[in-house]
Amino acid sequence: MYKLYLIVCCFCYAFHSAISTNRIPKIGIVGGGIGGTSCAYFLKELFEGKCNITLFEREIIGGRLQIQNIGGKYYEAGGAVIHPQNKYMLNFLETLGLHMKKLKGSKFGIFNGEKIIFQESDWYFVTIADFFWRYGFSVFELWKDVKSMLEDFSSIYKLQEENYAFTTVNGLLEYMSPSFRNMTQETLSFHLQKKGYSKRLLDELVQSIMMVNYGQTNNISAFAGFVSLAGADPDLWSVEGGNKLVPSKLLTKSKAQLIHGDVSEIVLKKDGSYELTYVDESSSTTVTEDYDIIILAAPLIKGKRNIKFTNFQKDFDQYEATYHQLTATFVKGKLNPVAFKSPFVPDEILTFNPDLLFNSIGKVTGVNEEAQQETSDVYKIFSNQPLLEKEIDYLFENVDIYKEIDWLAYPHYNPPEKLTPFFLYPGLYYINAIELAASAMEMSCIGSKNVALLAFNLWNNLIDKVDYHKRSFKDEL
Repeated sequence: MYKLYLIVCCFCYAFHSAISTNRIPKIGIVGGGIGGTSCAYFLKELFEGKCNITLFEREIIGGRLQIQNIGGKYYEAGGAVIHPQNKYMLNFLETLGLHMKKLKGSKFGIFNGEKIIFQESDWYFVTIADFFWRYGFSVFELWKDVKSMLEDFSSIYKLQEENYAFTTVNGLLEYMSPSFRNMTQETLSFHLQKKGYSKRLLDELVQSIMMVNYGQTNNISAFAGFVSLAGADPDLWSVEGGNKLVPSKLLTKSKAQLIHGDVSEIVLKKDGSYELTYVDESSSTTVTEDYDIIILAAPLIKGKRNIKFTNFQKDFDQYEATYHQLTATFVKGKLNPVAFKSPFVPDEILTFNPDLLFNSIGKVTGVNEEAQQETSDVYKIFSNQPLLEKEIDYLFENVDIYKEIDWLAYPHYNPPEKLTPFFLYPGLYYINAIELAASAMEMSCIGSKNVALLAFNLWNNLIDKVDYHKRSFKDEL
């Protein structure tokens, strides 16, 4: 039945597009973050340049990858770190002529709201002894579990090299590992308790990592939790000059037309093609254009003004998700020892206590390599709400500058997750569906490559290259 469904989809393409080797599809991409720009790049590669791509972005290219000027130097304000096994982000360095910037390590402590309960020492072996005394040798087992998960995760790259694609996030996850879909249906806390990890390890160390990476607790899904744990790798890196250089250079490489406009409506036409309506930011005029394929590369957020979908036989409101509000506050100053009840305050402070003013505080260095070598008094605070001036003054002394940026940074994970499909309708695809499994730069790249492959395969009637998994997930369609 499912194969028949895909055949019907391809018939729809044939009907409205008269598919042939000479037919050049007109593609609209809505969203200029890492997902939208990498999808434009992948589409150009797949179609060998024989496609007409327009990318719509109402704000600035980069999405949640942005930098912030603090006292004349620039710092990562959004997605800041990249894992050493993130193949697409690594490939983009070479393709785009960019350079890796190794992140400068800093000593961390864990603060419970009353005192610092663990703090790195200047002596490595003292730190190791204290660490295992508090959390036990099961930490080794946890990192082995994370490593095993990453090995399964990496299997998707080879399949995508062979041009296979999935209509559903569940199908993609199950191909990586049969356990991955189940990990989106249970909390990280429950998943790790089943494996026998200690309560102290989960309540303190693991939850501190969830707080710094997602601003959430161990009640997030196990799959998102493992992606977050991978973000605690000591060999993380970023792009010299700022991670936002990747999407901006991908857009240039794709040769897509950029329109600074706010997309307001997508209309399904009788022949199966689409009308896309947007407000041009430069002229404030409303414009309508026809497209064969439309790719959504911006999240459908519950409670926000989203795109209006007209003439469809299904309700797209079901795909809207709740996103987690996060504030990044930059402060140039010195941490106040009184606030942390300690005469020696580490450069990076984690916490597992969700009732504190902050999720994490860490000293940061500039996006350029030369800034990495300099001593910095700039800190980045993550919190679930904007901080008041008196709260900044409590946490810091000798404050010189502070600025804040609000993000709807990640989905609010609340398993069991009902994962949105990549395939919304024939010719209409949704990259950010993958964020409900886990949110990260590489996850967006994998989602965008899958959507590019899906659009290419269905446009060219390559049914055997779609949904390479054991069973279909009709609940998503």
